[in-house]
Amino acid sequence: MPVTPLFLRTLFLALVRLFYPAITVSGRDRVPVAGPVIVVANHPNGLLDPVVLRVALSRPLAFLAKSTLFENPLGRAAMAAFAAIPVFRAHEADTSRNEETFERCRRDLAAGGWLALFPEGTSHSDPQLKPLKSGAARIALSVEAAAGFDGRLRILPVGLLYDDKGTFRSAVTAVVGEPFTLEGLGSAWAADERATVAALTTRIGEALAALVVSAESEEAQRALMAVAAWTQPDGGRDRLRVEAEARRLAVAWRRLRIEDPDAADALTAAFRRYRRLVETLGIRDAAVWEGETTPGPAAFAASLAPVILLAPLALLGALLGYLPYRAVRPVAVRMAGRHTDLIGTLKLLGGLLFLGVTYLGLAVAAGAVAGPPAGLAALFLGPASGFVALRFGERVERRRELLRALWLRATRRHAAEAVRAQRARLTAEVEAALDRLGKPPGEEKKVGAAV
Repeated sequence: MPVTPLFLRTLFLALVRLFYPAITVSGRDRVPVAGPVIVVANHPNGLLDPVVLRVALSRPLAFLAKSTLFENPLGRAAMAAFAAIPVFRAHEADTSRNEETFERCRRDLAAGGWLALFPEGTSHSDPQLKPLKSGAARIALSVEAAAGFDGRLRILPVGLLYDDKGTFRSAVTAVVGEPFTLEGLGSAWAADERATVAALTTRIGEALAALVVSAESEEAQRALMAVAAWTQPDGGRDRLRVEAEARRLAVAWRRLRIEDPDAADALTAAFRRYRRLVETLGIRDAAVWEGETTPGPAAFAASLAPVILLAPLALLGALLGYLPYRAVRPVAVRMAGRHTDLIGTLKLLGGLLFLGVTYLGLAVAAGAVAGPPAGLAALFLGPASGFVALRFGERVERRRELLRALWLRATRRHAAEAVRAQRARLTAEVEAALDRLGKPPGEEKKVGAAV
């Protein structure tokens, strides 16, 4: 049916927004108004990365997808919904068909289209970029060669950073770099196509490396993000500032390890002290515990009104959806195995399947017992009550943490003071280490300054 691609696209965009409710964009003003544009990005999260990019950039991106995803009707429909183009891998298909793929890319870009490419070639959970493939550079150069290197095509680098990509309702930051053209590469291309492809691939890699938080391990990457959040004046509420600071800290940390290992060890000890403190106290949001963002008792009591009003519908949603909701994660983790970059994709698809079947079954049962109007009402009420239950749980958890903070600050004032003092010491030690390294001209001294 003609409506199927539109329906699927709308559905998956809505599901990604539901899975990652906070998709923030740094450098949005760098996104070109019109194409042709090749968006190049890192690839940490399977099939969700191109959809997240489309949401973040608000542009109709096409993307390359492995040919095996087109081998069944549902896969073909999903790929058609996002104008995906098949790429044929040697161990899966006839690679000679990739010339058709590249020709379609060139044709779409020549017409002013947008194409998202992941030059690493595969999704992964490594905290560093993998060596880049040359496909993005070859496509870009061939498009420009056909246009006489007129400079219309732009390459837009984007770094994707997930708080916890496999966790439902977590956050994503998209960092947009400076777009660049291929104008002036005509003579180099005419002289040596292979060398020009290699040089452009290197340039793309350097642009992406500047936009991601690179570390030697996932644990180190999480530590960098944690320190970046903890040393912010607001405790890490501003995601863009945290992400920018984490990138800066990642660069500084690599230098510090080489140039001043004693200072690096001191920072590691400071990080561990603060982490032990907040874990012992069960703190998630330091700013709440320190009283910087906590409402007074009257404001807190007033905020309970919507929670109380939503409780009956939330209870219904929890009863209807609890079992399928809880079944999604273990199934997704088991199916993903070692490929943790696929957990988010599998959880989203599993949630759609498990909850969809549950709500549809309830609607059919209601229709059989009480007639078609009851079935239609149940078909609407199931997902609606499930969403209310989700939001209700988030509101209750937030208020539970606020209430606990109010209580402990009233009964254990020394705990809040200890958190504040330890965070101040950690911030001071990070600043001192950065001072010893020296800063580029014009960089703000204060940790947490936007970069």
